Amino acid sequence: MLRCSHPQCSWRAIAPSEEAAWPEYAQHLVETHSTTVDADIPEGMVQLKFDDDGDWITVSVEEAGEIQREGHDED
Repeated sequence: MLRCSHPQCSWRAIAPSEEAAWPEYAQHLVETHSTTVDADIPEGMVQLKFDDDGDWITVSVEEAGEIQREGHDED
């Protein structure tokens, strides 16, 4: 089961499989944990920031997904 990795966020996916949960998780991240900024980010790339004091990194959508999965594997 997917769960949100943001500190103090208790969101968990309600889906019949992990594969089916990913779109639900993506929607949760956008609605709850994303911020719109005025920045020049290349098409197909996203920016990630892991803590309030950290720097933003620019990665592909695929890399962002891999980083997220790796974070869940450490739990």
